[in-house]
Amino acid sequence: MTSPGHLPGDYTALSDKMTYLTALRVGLALIVLAWSAVRPEALGTTFEVLGLVTAGYVATTALLELVRRRLGQRGVALLGALLLVDGLYLACAMYATGGTQSSIGFLVYLHLVAVSLLASYRTGLKIALWHSLLQLVVLYAQAAQVIRPIEVVGGQDVAFDRMPVLNITAFWLFALATSAFSAMNERELRHGRADLQTLVDLGARLDDVSDPVQQSTIVLELLADRFGFGRGLVLGASGDQVTALASRGCADHRTAPGNVDAIVGKAVTRRDLLAIKRINPDANPLLAAAMPEARNLLVCPMIADGQVIGAIVLEHRSRNLRGVERRVASVVRQVSAVAALNMRSALLLRDVRDLAERDPLTGTGNRRTFQLMLERELQPGRIRAGRAASSTAVLYIDLDDFKVVNDTLGHAVGDALLVAVASRISSSTRDGDVVARLGGDEFAVLTSDSADLERTLAIANRLVRELGSPYQIGEHSVAVTASIGIASSLGAGEVSSDLMRNADAAMYMAKANGKASFAVFDPEMHAVIRERNLVGTSLQRLVELDQLRLVYQPIIDLQSGRVAGVEALVRWQDPERGLVGPASFIEIAEENGAIFAIGRWVLREACTETTRWGPEQAGIFLAVNVSARELGQPGFVQAVQATLADTGLDPTRLHLEITETALLKANASTVSTLESLRGLGIRIAIDDFGTGYFSLSHLRQFPIDALKIAREFVQAGESDAKSAALASAIVALGHSLGILTVAEGIETPRQADRMRSLGCTFGQGYFFSHPVSAAEIEGLAMRAAAARPAIRRRLAGRTAGPAATRPFRGGPSPSVASVGIAHRRT
Repeated sequence: MTSPGHLPGDYTALSDKMTYLTALRVGLALIVLAWSAVRPEALGTTFEVLGLVTAGYVATTALLELVRRRLGQRGVALLGALLLVDGLYLACAMYATGGTQSSIGFLVYLHLVAVSLLASYRTGLKIALWHSLLQLVVLYAQAAQVIRPIEVVGGQDVAFDRMPVLNITAFWLFALATSAFSAMNERELRHGRADLQTLVDLGARLDDVSDPVQQSTIVLELLADRFGFGRGLVLGASGDQVTALASRGCADHRTAPGNVDAIVGKAVTRRDLLAIKRINPDANPLLAAAMPEARNLLVCPMIADGQVIGAIVLEHRSRNLRGVERRVASVVRQVSAVAALNMRSALLLRDVRDLAERDPLTGTGNRRTFQLMLERELQPGRIRAGRAASSTAVLYIDLDDFKVVNDTLGHAVGDALLVAVASRISSSTRDGDVVARLGGDEFAVLTSDSADLERTLAIANRLVRELGSPYQIGEHSVAVTASIGIASSLGAGEVSSDLMRNADAAMYMAKANGKASFAVFDPEMHAVIRERNLVGTSLQRLVELDQLRLVYQPIIDLQSGRVAGVEALVRWQDPERGLVGPASFIEIAEENGAIFAIGRWVLREACTETTRWGPEQAGIFLAVNVSARELGQPGFVQAVQATLADTGLDPTRLHLEITETALLKANASTVSTLESLRGLGIRIAIDDFGTGYFSLSHLRQFPIDALKIAREFVQAGESDAKSAALASAIVALGHSLGILTVAEGIETPRQADRMRSLGCTFGQGYFFSHPVSAAEIEGLAMRAAAARPAIRRRLAGRTAGPAATRPFRGGPSPSVASVGIAHRRT
């Protein structure tokens, strides 16, 4: 019997005091022998009698002590035998010296008290109480003559009182029982201290761990080592779902989140430890899979701040649950409480870190995380360790026309699109590359350990291709592209902010070069970006400063040669740079929102000038190119209707052109807007047709009146058979659907003849006229009318295409052309 140490008020095992107990026995024996030798008359017996008894006592106790010491911890049970020998010796000594009147009685009492106090003061108090109670019982029994002395000793009648012997023997039996009880208390004390140490060790080990999975593993290991549990499982709970966090001795526990098992649910509902003899696999699939044929389970919920965050499931090795001690269940409860608090703290810390380090929408890193990783990659120490400075590159990714998606389809679709984009970026990069969402529709990739720039360019090319494929967001098919800027570290000591700024500049150059592409940073780009920013700032006041101008390019009826309409082109009259074409500012205006003011001005000014033309130009129609952002703006239909009313232009003379890519991003609201415009008498045309992914289903979905064939197919058709075939297919498509076709960018007679022979109704381009002012349109129309007979003779003998006599769907004769204000073209 050992003690874990002495604390005030705690029990102390007698085995720890055997040296003092042995000295007490030896001292008692010497006192009795000396007393009987010096004053035998006082004891009422002789030295020979006491000496013999004492020698036997000393020999017996010495032998038992020797055996006890050799047995070590296993000899603790001999303590009871030693105490019994002590009691018998004292009983014999009192018998030999006169029973209850013996002068050794006081010595015996002191000896017994000393033995009790050696055990502990609590045990000594118990022994003293038992002794006093026994004395009272014996006295009352003698007084009531319940106990009478037996007066027969060796065949002679001797007045002998047996009560002292009975008293001392019974007392030592009680002392032996009290010592055993003390030993049990000592065991409970050791267990209690061990349990307390278990909780202290658990708290210390969990303090250094912030991962819930590692914490769960520590809890299982500690409980298994402390109590010998066979198998164990820690479950994490989130709502109605549970996930196995850690296991010990179980099957593969890394399962996907599932519904709460019946047993776990019952323990959670009761919010207390639950003992289960066996489980039903059908009602508890997760436990049955992790712990097949499990029996005698303890299921304890983990509760922190009143919230259930998981459960601990343990399989006890006992054959039945009655073998589980109450203190074990108590410790499991306390361990569960400590683990729950630490796990709750870990989860909160993880949430805080996620908020600080991760983008909450896409789950990728955020700007702060990306900046820290980039700074670490650019540390001089990493470069000195042998890594090339040029091995670190930043790819700055920006989605093209993402604002159009938000404006037309709503922010919910926009958010879902960002999540899909983040997924494609992550799957298109290598392991070890850092992916982050910087904000809005901007992403970045940090790639390191690239042997050369070619590997980085390969990643960029793959990203452009993957991000440009259509996305299926719910019921919407969304098409966006991405522009990517690339900047590589130039050497040791480079600042991360410089690298980011360089990549950003390269990204803007990729946009300026036509989007859906990537560009590698060049130092001259910063000057271009500064110029772009200045332009963006100036665009906000173009209308206010009256710096916008309109010019018109005629559109010719290919069958008759007459001017059927005009296309108005917007220009910026910059005080410093002169007349600036739309290619230099319209894209920027769409990005910063200035397109709304510019678009309103273009529509009103074009309608106003058209109404000023004379009766000879009454048959000329006007079409305004509308950006996707304008089309998705609330109240757009009402604004167009008000402009027509204010300027007095007949709605049937106005055609609105929308680019093919803009219509690809349209939704049901866009279709409704186009139909409302058609209801006013306005015609709808698709600009740059053939450059996107427009399908026949789209043509059936949208109220389309005309297709404008992209100039690429018109100009390349002379030398490229595929382009010529595509142009012919578009014209044929228009014929079959009753939709007019307009060929853009005609610059040679051969191109004009070829498009007329295909049956294309209208054409425009430098071959017919460069853009002119509104005042020149009237004279140009008159000159075209005078030249019409010569044109007819030139075209004589050529078979006109079927569209030459096809009536305009929903409109007047085929001499009416669709013309437009092209913001983006020259």
